[in-house]
Amino acid sequence: MELSFQTPLEIRSQIWKGLNRAVHDKHHSWRTPVLSTLAIDGGVNSRTVVLRGVDDAASKLTVYTDARSLKVAELNANSKAVFVFWSQRLHWQLRVKVNISILTTGQQVETLWERVKQSAAAFDYISPLAPGSKLINTTESSTLIKSNDHHLAVLIASVDEIDWLELSIKGHRRARFNDTFWEWLAP
Repeated sequence: MELSFQTPLEIRSQIWKGLNRAVHDKHHSWRTPVLSTLAIDGGVNSRTVVLRGVDDAASKLTVYTDARSLKVAELNANSKAVFVFWSQRLHWQLRVKVNISILTTGQQVETLWERVKQSAAAFDYISPLAPGSKLINTTESSTLIKSNDHHLAVLIASVDEIDWLELSIKGHRRARFNDTFWEWLAP
């Protein structure tokens, strides 16, 4: 089913409603965007992440990761990144330019950890091995002793700009906007 929102206000509203819904709906197509960062070697790294929070009033998106992950090292070197979201239902692509802050300590991280540690995902953040570490043998991952310390990092992405694209047989539409401007790029 194709939905067509005619005004910038309607499109912006639908985007933020969809992002908020994706946090709570595990089947929402925007729940798992691709996050691209500038690699340490100057290239680009992209990976799928899980959208964990949306603050539309402040134009912020939240993602969790392991503090020892490559993406954290890359974001420490350059905090600019891009999320790419795709909705098959709407035929919408969002390219969201962001500036990411990394939280590894403090009340917000500890409050989130209290929730995460009750879930199956907790092992991801207490493993003694950093993400991407080579295992010596294939049974090593199941026999690792769990640590009491966690490596949860909260990535807070401040949205700088959204590039919205609607693909349609009636003609594609594209616009770029943030909290203070709207610019039609196509048609």
